[in-house]
Amino acid sequence: MKLDVQVLGKIVAQLYRERDEYVLKYLPDASADDFVSLTMPVREEAWRWPRDLHPFFRQNLPEGYLLNVIREEFGPLLDGTDLSLLAIIGGMGIGRVTVTPEGVAPGTELEPFQLDEILTGENAADRFTTLVHKYARAAISGAVPKFIAPERPSQSEAIAALGKSTLHTSHHIIKGSDNNTPFLGFNEFYSMRVLERLKVANVANTQMSADGRVLVVERFDVNENGLPVYGLEDACGLLGLPPHEKYSPTTEKVLKATRPYLPASESRAQLAQFGWLLLSNYVVRNADCHAKNIALYYTSRTNVAFTPVYDIVTTQAYPRYASNTPGLSIDGRKTWAVGKTLERFFNARLGISPREYASMVERLCESAVEVGREVIDAAKNEPQWHNVAKQMVHAWNDGMESLRSSRPAPQFRGLSSAIEEAKFSDPEPPDTSREVIGWSELLAKPRRPK
Repeated sequence: MKLDVQVLGKIVAQLYRERDEYVLKYLPDASADDFVSLTMPVREEAWRWPRDLHPFFRQNLPEGYLLNVIREEFGPLLDGTDLSLLAIIGGMGIGRVTVTPEGVAPGTELEPFQLDEILTGENAADRFTTLVHKYARAAISGAVPKFIAPERPSQSEAIAALGKSTLHTSHHIIKGSDNNTPFLGFNEFYSMRVLERLKVANVANTQMSADGRVLVVERFDVNENGLPVYGLEDACGLLGLPPHEKYSPTTEKVLKATRPYLPASESRAQLAQFGWLLLSNYVVRNADCHAKNIALYYTSRTNVAFTPVYDIVTTQAYPRYASNTPGLSIDGRKTWAVGKTLERFFNARLGISPREYASMVERLCESAVEVGREVIDAAKNEPQWHNVAKQMVHAWNDGMESLRSSRPAPQFRGLSSAIEEAKFSDPEPPDTSREVIGWSELLAKPRRPK
């Protein structure tokens, strides 16, 4: 089996298996700007990878729940290799690269999706499952229920497409909840808002459905017509790692893998973007910041940046995952009790002084207090959000305290009075009984105590 590899719709290479290796071979007419990956520039010699697909092509392969859906829908077309999986879903996905069977044009003839229906309707688990199955033919990574679907083009998009091939607009990623992470849309929307409201870093635009079960994420790799413009590569792929090793790198290695591609003129701003992302995860207690949730996007080798922040969720809000430590270690440690570790990392690796670091911490904590009050108010109006809201604000209190002081500091628990006024009970304790059998690909595996 050979697959055509397209960059912005132009066939630039072929991908195939040769004995125990996977091979990417650029076509003779491919130009330097037609590179598939930052790690694989255009050259005459083929790029070979032993046993598995090149990491770049594995970065958007589905995992967990999504992979099971693909197997259910397209089982007869799969031969057990990632190449056959990519042949099915590679024609539609994230970034400027598409992959299709030899001779097949990218894009899929799927029924347009009505965004308003999911934002305003009741998103029961069985209904969302039906949608995921319906729109499963797209390359999108992750373990939680999600999908990409073409949307109805606007009048201007339809006019722009006159005389051209069918226009497939796709502006959004649709993410749902599951039994382990109820009201994940509510959780992620407000967790992202802690950083977003400060306007100090690029953050993906999101909308929450009326029932709090679904999050609609605006894609940042496409133009106003929903067509891919940016290439995108996560740190896991840049490190040459398969997706299942996304928790194995250190934060230092992730930075080392991404920093060389950033233009020198933008270095300070981009390192600040990286810093805001790291701190936000500590404030809201997101243990799921791994090497696939830190990525670069680009239009050329001279225009590369960290993507807008995405996938920030308060994992500590769910007892099943509440005891998980940070997804990536810093200075050899995975702990929420950071002490001076983060401050030293920011100073030595990001060029951010202790005074600047302290200011960033305080601004995020102040934002967490404001957004925490919004969370509490939202839960007052919608009782079904009560439990996740309670868990979230307790987790944020823990996050703020651990950043501001290495020892317990009750005077800094900025949401305590709001929690008391809301008459929230203490948070539910972590569910340690499912430490092994309850582990999900969504989160880092808890470390066993020595």
